[in-house]
Amino acid sequence: MSARPSSRAGPSDAATAKPVAASNPPSPARVTARLCLTCGLCCDGTLFKDVELQPGDAPADLEARGLPLRRVHGKTKFPQPCAALNGCRCEIYRARPSHCRQFECLLFQSVSQGRTAIEDALRIIRDARARAARVRRLLRELGDEAEQVALSVRFRRLRRRFEQGLGEPDQVERFGELTLAVHELNLALSGAFYS
Repeated sequence: MSARPSSRAGPSDAATAKPVAASNPPSPARVTARLCLTCGLCCDGTLFKDVELQPGDAPADLEARGLPLRRVHGKTKFPQPCAALNGCRCEIYRARPSHCRQFECLLFQSVSQGRTAIEDALRIIRDARARAARVRRLLRELGDEAEQVALSVRFRRLRRRFEQGLGEPDQVERFGELTLAVHELNLALSGAFYS
């Protein structure tokens, strides 16, 4: 597969998006309504593989609400994609854990501070979601159908299989395509979403 320049939004689009008037940035509620409910990347296993509970979070209540908690190195976490995610909506929004309440991606911050127009941010979200969907499709084509596991974990698992020579010889080219797609997704995410 040959790499071609893309006309789609790229990783530097958040930095080059048209600035909006800083004197009248949209309210956080409006940003959440327009961006977060269109995005969901922080909850669907694209940005994170898990979320660590914090002091003050109620593990028993979260488990009762359907979050599968596990102890990892003495810390309580729940995996991504989040079991409470329905489309791009959180089914336990009012009772969500501290990390979920506090997290604001770079794109959210940029729009909230009036540095990026909502329309530009929505275009960046559409591009990132399309890139993540491509990675998911390639993972399925290579035999990984674990949709309830974070993308980074699925890719590492598959990469190990190929590194150990356990991948099918006729899938090597498709695995190369996946590797490139994951790299392009990570560039887009780091440029617009990660702080």
